[in-house]
Amino acid sequence: MSHDRESLAAVAARIIVESELTDWQLARRKAAAQLGLGAHGTPQPSDDEIIAEIATYQSLYGGDGWHAQLRAQREYALEAMQALARFDPVLVGPVAEGWAHAGSGIRLELSPENPKEVEYTLIDLGVDFTPTLARDGTALYEIVDGDWPMRLVVPSGRAAADARHKRRLRPVQLKQLLASSDV
Repeated sequence: MSHDRESLAAVAARIIVESELTDWQLARRKAAAQLGLGAHGTPQPSDDEIIAEIATYQSLYGGDGWHAQLRAQREYALEAMQALARFDPVLVGPVAEGWAHAGSGIRLELSPENPKEVEYTLIDLGVDFTPTLARDGTALYEIVDGDWPMRLVVPSGRAAADARHKRRLRPVQLKQLLASSDV
C-alpha cells in the first residue's frame, strides 16, 4: 500500500469514527481533501484497509468508553437475536467483528420460511420498522426505535451470503463472547 493510500485509510477511519459516518465514500473524499490529495488519480484504500485502521484507532483512542459502547451494542444485538430466535439469527458486520463505532448499525441475518413472518413478528413485538426490498430480492427491515439502528436481512434464495462479513456470530457464540471478555 502506498504512503498516500495508507494516510487516506487512516484519516478516513478517524473521520468515520469521530463523525459516526456510514458513508465511506464521503469519508474517503473528506480524507483526500484534508490531506490535500486529488480525488482522481490517488489510489483509494479498500474497505478492508479502512476497517484495519478503524480497529487500530479504536484500540489506541477508544478506551473504556468504546469498550462499554461495543459491549452494549452486542448485548442489544443478543436481546434482538433472542426475540427473533425462531429465524436462526446471525450477527454480522462491525458489531460482530469488534470494530463498531457509536454510529454503526447492528446487522442480523435471518432465515425465515417466508419474509412476511419477520414482519408479523415485528408487529407482534410492537417494533416500528421500515421494510424494503433490494434489487436481488433480499428483504431488509430497518429498525430505528432502539438504542442503535438495526438492520434485519432476509436474503432471497438467489442471494449469496455477503462476503464482506467475515465473522458470523450465532446467539450462543455471542453469549460466550460476552461472558469471556470486557467487550
